[in-house]
Amino acid sequence: MTAHLLRRDRLWIRHDNQLIAGSPVRFFRLSDAGRAAVVDLENGATPTQEHDPLTERLITAGALHPLVEGHLDAALVTVVIPAYAAKAAHLRRLQALVDALGGLPVIVIDDASPIAVHVSHATVVRLDSNSGPAAARNHGLGLVETPFVAFIDSDIHITRADVCVLAAQLANHVAVQHRVAAKVVAPRVLASKRRSILARFERNTAPLDMGRHATKVAHGARVSYVPSAVLVCETATVRDLHGFDETLRCGEDVDLVWRLIAADVVVRYEPSVTCTHETRRGLLPFLTQRFNYGSSTVDLATRHRGRLAPLRARPTSVMSWVCLGAGWPAVALACALLDLAFMTQQFKRQHITNRLMLAMFVKNFLNTGDRLADAVVKVWWPIIVVMATFSDSVSGLLALSIAVPGLIAYVRQPTLDPFSFLFLRTLEKFSYGAGVWVKGFSARDMNALLPRFLPMSNSSVSG
Repeated sequence: MTAHLLRRDRLWIRHDNQLIAGSPVRFFRLSDAGRAAVVDLENGATPTQEHDPLTERLITAGALHPLVEGHLDAALVTVVIPAYAAKAAHLRRLQALVDALGGLPVIVIDDASPIAVHVSHATVVRLDSNSGPAAARNHGLGLVETPFVAFIDSDIHITRADVCVLAAQLANHVAVQHRVAAKVVAPRVLASKRRSILARFERNTAPLDMGRHATKVAHGARVSYVPSAVLVCETATVRDLHGFDETLRCGEDVDLVWRLIAADVVVRYEPSVTCTHETRRGLLPFLTQRFNYGSSTVDLATRHRGRLAPLRARPTSVMSWVCLGAGWPAVALACALLDLAFMTQQFKRQHITNRLMLAMFVKNFLNTGDRLADAVVKVWWPIIVVMATFSDSVSGLLALSIAVPGLIAYVRQPTLDPFSFLFLRTLEKFSYGAGVWVKGFSARDMNALLPRFLPMSNSSVSG
């Protein structure tokens, strides 16, 4: 390991001695010395040691993101790969992954595959029965003797150098000189570069891709969890929490990350390191995967009450968008002004400048619209579709919820024609929602469908 950097969060707006930054958004009132340190950060300089308390505060809040430039010794990291091979192509892909990780200790846990798993340059352990990826990872975790462990799925393409860079972020206690060092880190997971329609679609909106911006993983943040497709951890930390929940066949990674956050463990998303994963081949496997993702939210909602609400916002902000989508602009404007009035009254008590107040209001309002549209199409669509057959206003709301966010996502990275993109995006979200409803009825637990309305005094902003 060598140098380290401090990067500002994507959201960073300062006005004189006041700063809003991070995700969820935080408000900071700076002293004159603190403002000087922040100006240095804005100009690319590294703060001096005398500003360590402020730097630590900004890192803890997710307003600054440390990055180590260097690699950890490969001997300190063990890779655990859960594997289920049903055909020869799976074995070839697994061997290619192990070869790319050459130099790292690798443990492959064969989850009772129907064909024998033989891999060169790796320790292969076969389970007696198929127990799922959580159990396979836990079995591998029990065999790890190094201070760091990297859980990597068998359909991932990543190199040894990438894993060592990720592990360096965890071993950086001395370099950062703050008590905010991460103990879990995940890279950006992109879709493979195959040329099928589904692969091109996922290059725009892959479910494992958490975006281009580094962030601290937290509830209510733009990244509230990271997938276990690649997850590099401090071994002792994961063992202390007894690893993955083996009763979950899907969503076990979200559960682990949320238990880590609840235990005050710092989890970071580091997109400067990228890897790729294989996309589903065929429409039915693609939709089945999304259905299973939706089903897993019911179990997760039971374990983590309130964390999986499809919408979390103030009621006035929600009503503004509902009325706008339904074609009632005057009512929408009245609700928006009422929302602004509540926010203004609260912010004035904190002596926040009008510029920052307006920035936070706009951020909150746009986020609410995006999340409402997502909830309408992804979770509540069975009710909305039925209501749309009787109401033109609801039909308009549904159409706007599909078209506007979809076209915005398409314009950001057009990977196929807009009609195919919107069609697959809608089908993907409907499949996810079907999983939520089917599992919810089966388990007699509909908590994953319920919105969470914030009190009007709450001015927190996510995203």
